[in-house]
Amino acid sequence: MKVSKILICTIISILAAGCAKKNLPTKNSEAISKTEQLSLLKQQTEANDPYVVDAKTQLLQIIGDKNFDNYVIKRGILNCKSDNTPSSCVLSFYLNENYKLKYDMQLKKVVEENQAEHNIELSKIKATENNIKNYCQYSADFVTAIYTKDTTKIKQYFQPQFKMSEQDILSLQTKIAKDNYSYFLIDENPSILQEIKVDYVEKCLSDPKKNIINYFNIFR
Repeated sequence: MKVSKILICTIISILAAGCAKKNLPTKNSEAISKTEQLSLLKQQTEANDPYVVDAKTQLLQIIGDKNFDNYVIKRGILNCKSDNTPSSCVLSFYLNENYKLKYDMQLKKVVEENQAEHNIELSKIKATENNIKNYCQYSADFVTAIYTKDTTKIKQYFQPQFKMSEQDILSLQTKIAKDNYSYFLIDENPSILQEIKVDYVEKCLSDPKKNIINYFNIFR
């Protein structure tokens, strides 16, 4: 009697396990099915329709090839299968996604630019007499470094100190490069650099806004 009960329980357990296995969701097959559906939809809508292909290419450039299929499936492109005009539906889908993503990117860029400007304002210092004197001296040293083409000092020290971009530095170097006379004097007598620095500081103190490099990004 006990043996038969054990056998019955064992059979029931096996059957229950079999049912459980049958009822498990087949996630892989569903994922493959959606991928296949998307592939068929692409073939159907991209054939002889350059507008769909172009809109898809634009979206690919934003999202990237690796994540493209997953992205469009999640966003609902497969709804176009049941549309009466699937090509128009897919085209509309691509255009809408392009618009949304580009808008989000532009919005993000504006926010980042505004934040950068805000950070610059917060980092500005007061135009006290002492700060003006210091930055006139720093500016003279900066100009001297450009005359002597001290690239390392310019990039590692002066660029961050004066809060300048690579383009700002290039513009300043181009401007100073036009001063052929000073370059001639320096070549003839390198010690004249000290006189150039002294003259620059004097000129700077008389008109700091004009002569302190990048003045309006440094002082409030």
